Amino acid sequence: MKRQKKFKKSKPFPMLSGLKAAMLEKSAPLAVLVIFVLVIFILARAFLTRSDYFRLRTVEAKSPASETGMMPSIKYDQLLNLYKGRNIFTINLKSIVRFFEDAYPDAKEIRAYIVLPDKIVVSLRCRWPAAFLKGERAYIIDDEGYILSGMYTSSLKNLPVIEGISTRQGERVGRKFTSGNLKTALELLKEIKKAKFLTKYGVARISAQDPKNLSFFLAGGIEVRIGSENFKDRLKVLEKTIKDPRMVLDRIDYIDVRFEDAVIGPK
Repeated sequence: MKRQKKFKKSKPFPMLSGLKAAMLEKSAPLAVLVIFVLVIFILARAFLTRSDYFRLRTVEAKSPASETGMMPSIKYDQLLNLYKGRNIFTINLKSIVRFFEDAYPDAKEIRAYIVLPDKIVVSLRCRWPAAFLKGERAYIIDDEGYILSGMYTSSLKNLPVIEGISTRQGERVGRKFTSGNLKTALELLKEIKKAKFLTKYGVARISAQDPKNLSFFLAGGIEVRIGSENFKDRLKVLEKTIKDPRMVLDRIDYIDVRFEDAVIGPK
């Protein structure tokens, strides 16, 4: 009878056993650290969301100095009444932005953010009136062509009128006119505002019916024919012409600055 061979049990490699022990030794402190961070997070969250220290007490308006007082405080009072006493971290800031977008559809930029511990600030930038757009009906527009509301009545004095642009009845506040004629007229208006010498004479209206042959009228009635390009250089020609001591403005019907030397049209 044959004797059965006895097989020795193989032992794990010493190197693998050492690696396993080292991993266990290193993972224990890491697990403790994770648990510690998790506990701190839970405690911090509980403090931030339940503490009376972070309950809303103030809603503050923030606008550029030139726009101070334009936004009625009643809107901020309504917002405070709506959220007062709520935990500041549970308030949906996007809903606050939508609230003001509905109230001021012609605003250029609206932001809402938290100021710890108990304040929400609403930062609002308005679009500023640049001209009256006169077509089938008149609209107040800014320098990008957006329709503004009637809240700017104190800022409408001496605004120029832009004529020759087709407009429809019932256009809503906040909509932008995309007419090419208007875009060119507004580019001209921006250059006119930069030309400080024109402040003395005033610009009453801009005729934009023909975008290739724009003209504008000074407050005294003189027509300035300026075309559709090189506004900056052509306004320099106008300045040189108007400031010529030999010029008698009361006797001038138009000044054409589309050429190197201005053409004067007498009355």
